[in-house]
Amino acid sequence: MSRRRLLQGAALGSGAAFAGLGSRFAHAAPATPLSFIGWQFQPQIVEENVNTFKSLYDEAVNYELVTGDYHPVVETKLTGGQRIDMLYAEEDHIARWCTAEWTRDLEGLDGVDEMKAGMFPVSVKSMSLPNGKLAGLPYYAGHNAFIYNEEHLQKAGLQVPDSWDSLLDACRKLKKDGISDAPYNSAWGQKWPELSWSIFSCWYAEGAPVFDAKNDFVDDAALRKVLETHQALYKEQLVAADIMTLPNEGVPSYATGRHTFMVLHDYDQKVANDPKLSKAAGKVKNALMPGKTKSTFAWTAVYMMGAQPTDIDRTWTLLRFFGGKSKDGQYHVIKRWALDFGLGSAYKEVMADPEVVASFGKWRDLAVTNKQLELATSRDIAKQIWFPEWDLFMMQRVQEYIRGSMSTDQIVDELGKKVAELKQQYQ
Repeated sequence: MSRRRLLQGAALGSGAAFAGLGSRFAHAAPATPLSFIGWQFQPQIVEENVNTFKSLYDEAVNYELVTGDYHPVVETKLTGGQRIDMLYAEEDHIARWCTAEWTRDLEGLDGVDEMKAGMFPVSVKSMSLPNGKLAGLPYYAGHNAFIYNEEHLQKAGLQVPDSWDSLLDACRKLKKDGISDAPYNSAWGQKWPELSWSIFSCWYAEGAPVFDAKNDFVDDAALRKVLETHQALYKEQLVAADIMTLPNEGVPSYATGRHTFMVLHDYDQKVANDPKLSKAAGKVKNALMPGKTKSTFAWTAVYMMGAQPTDIDRTWTLLRFFGGKSKDGQYHVIKRWALDFGLGSAYKEVMADPEVVASFGKWRDLAVTNKQLELATSRDIAKQIWFPEWDLFMMQRVQEYIRGSMSTDQIVDELGKKVAELKQQYQ
């Protein structure tokens, strides 16, 4: 059985097509709770948001927190036939789940076109299926940013590096001068928001397409440059020895003030500049990514609707409350994420809100951020249903490469062959 059929197996035996959902479930009793599954970010606040929704709309919702590795756990639940009305997903799973008929697109639902018109195009693209249909509403919009400790550079008499070669040279001097024993830091673990996101950001910054229009792997000089830079950073002990197992994507480690540079999720700049959480607070600045193009990886996480919701109208109301405006015209959930945690939004209106602008400006240079977003790249390849499997394989093998177990020729050959293998299996 092909992987495509395996993905679809549980869904094909579980019920009707979408066309009849509106009439079939529209009269479900309000006492029947909607089901909502979420990951481990601030679950206590999610509970509060659920309670706000229940009160505002006189609704019933069962919120379930998924511990562990979110996407594989949810896929197990969906394969087992669990009915879920609303769930989180990252951009690398939306097409996979829609293809398996576990979730549905949102086209044709009330207000969708107006909502898309109010979003940044890169976010709409990130949340859309290969056929252009919107697959979810935005949870938050993020990108990987490049930060540096200004005090460290001043002590070393260095400028902010704008290439991978100058970054390596800066790290060598910082270590030689005793300013930082591990000047570079990043998320190099195997979870989906770690090495995958950070290395794609570096690849895009150097101009590596990674995949072409036919979804084939591209072995080029830019891709090899980034790989070899990662290997050199590790070999020369310019990173922490345990960088591949650092908790929380390496952010707490950076907050110790030990490191000079880091590629990290843009919202984590708030942590790095919070004096309650970081010894480097006030010294951390953001700059454009090093590399020839200065691009980075940008994504938008989503709230998705289950393929067979308890009630399509009630579920759509739940999605709109969490992923847009509520009926009172407020962005209750999205604005709170922005103000409390620095999470960016797909909505232009939210990012232009004076409170949000003032809050974000306290911990990062907004002009640099806006320029970085202009240059950012969305990861179209993530819309291929085989991509999550390749992505995990890539992280595992790249870790081994970084440790020096194979040559650059060997790693790029393996990555290319894995793409061909998975494309064949998913036919």
